Amino acid sequence: MPGMKILFLFLWLGLSAGALAQIGMGGQPHPSAVLDLKSPTNNQGLLIPRLSTAQRNAIASPAVGLLVFDLDKGTLFLHDGQNWLPLATTNTNNLLPIERTASDGAASDFFGNSVAISGNYAIVGAHGKNSNSIIDQGTAYIFVRNGNTWTQQAQLFASDGESGSDFGYSVAISGDYAIVGAYGKTIGSNANQGAAYVFVRNGSTWTQQARLVASDGVPSDYFGYSVSISGDYALVGCTGKAIGSNTNQGAAYVFVRNGTTWTQQVRLLASDGADTDYFGISVSVSGDYAIVGAYRKTIGSNANQGAAYVFVRGGTWTQQTRLTAIGGAANDNFGLNVSIAGDYAVVSSPNKFSFQGTAYVFARNGSTWPQQAQISASDGVINDYFGRSVAISGDYILVGASNRDNVGNVDQGAAYLFQRKNTSWSQVRRIVDNSPANTYYGTSVSLSNGSFIIGGYGFESLKGKVGFGTVD
Repeated sequence: MPGMKILFLFLWLGLSAGALAQIGMGGQPHPSAVLDLKSPTNNQGLLIPRLSTAQRNAIASPAVGLLVFDLDKGTLFLHDGQNWLPLATTNTNNLLPIERTASDGAASDFFGNSVAISGNYAIVGAHGKNSNSIIDQGTAYIFVRNGNTWTQQAQLFASDGESGSDFGYSVAISGDYAIVGAYGKTIGSNANQGAAYVFVRNGSTWTQQARLVASDGVPSDYFGYSVSISGDYALVGCTGKAIGSNTNQGAAYVFVRNGTTWTQQVRLLASDGADTDYFGISVSVSGDYAIVGAYRKTIGSNANQGAAYVFVRGGTWTQQTRLTAIGGAANDNFGLNVSIAGDYAVVSSPNKFSFQGTAYVFARNGSTWPQQAQISASDGVINDYFGRSVAISGDYILVGASNRDNVGNVDQGAAYLFQRKNTSWSQVRRIVDNSPANTYYGTSVSLSNGSFIIGGYGFESLKGKVGFGTVD
């Protein structure tokens, strides 16, 4: 092969005798290779180009398959024709998630404001999406994993979508079922009563199975502001719900599936509900347990300290306990985000420490839920908004800090991964990507069996994006 001869001649002329003695070249390459370098002493390797991050990013039109070792990040990068993908690193903090955007993404879509993941499927909300000139109708996207690749499988719309519905403001997924909240939906003549929509997967197709509304819905309930789903149960937050004379006390509704039908099973209220608690601002359900946040709850004399409420199912759903933070203070906004899995729950308090933020872990012991830990970012500073989002799965917790500044990029955002060992939780990774300023990466997070998704709705003029990755 003339080309091979020229290549070998070039290598021969370009290498010194000393280099040849160190590297050596086999005469006949492996059948799958065009070039086979062998080390005569079996204790030497191949050095690929080593560049700074700036030098790597300055490469014009990098070829598909181009390899570079980034000296600044200590990471081996491969270019896939569109993006630099991290292959290996000396520091797991430098592993970048796999970036994805919507196939029809546009400015002000808010793609990534809400995310959820379950097994090999993920859902991403884009509540600002305009469709057929319908402003802010909203949409949601399903992504599926094949090996290490995530691709868009479907785009979801409400069967009765309308302007201002904000369909996709909240999303959740469990197995073959997904739920999407549309808190701005008008029901009858009730503006902003809200609704939630359940979709079911059949092969690679997702179809709407049900529209959920509250049996006692009225205007400005904002039903669907938060959603969660687990098995045959769906939980929907209704944060603007007035209870008696208490405006914005809030409620949450449990729906149960029987075949293809979803029916309201119970309305959940806080035992000490009061005016402007905003109970239902966040919800999470897992098996027989559910948790509901009330981030504006007054505790003692501390206005807006916040609380979260755990409910247990035993034939019906009843409140088991109220959670508050040890050392809680006014305006902490404890309960802005909640997540529950098994015997553990995590509740965020993003306003704590001058908006630096923190989160609290609770572990169930029988029918009680004592606080087990308080977790914060190892490099946290004021205005990070750590706790803008939280997720728990197994021994891992993921917390978003949407307003984290990174290397001069204001409000770029980040997420922090914590791992449990016995009764202790410790930070094992800080996750960032190549986002510019004002991406708000970490606005939403979700975890499932070692895989995660992180949303950043501010990317490219609110077009938004998400990142996929694994905990190890």
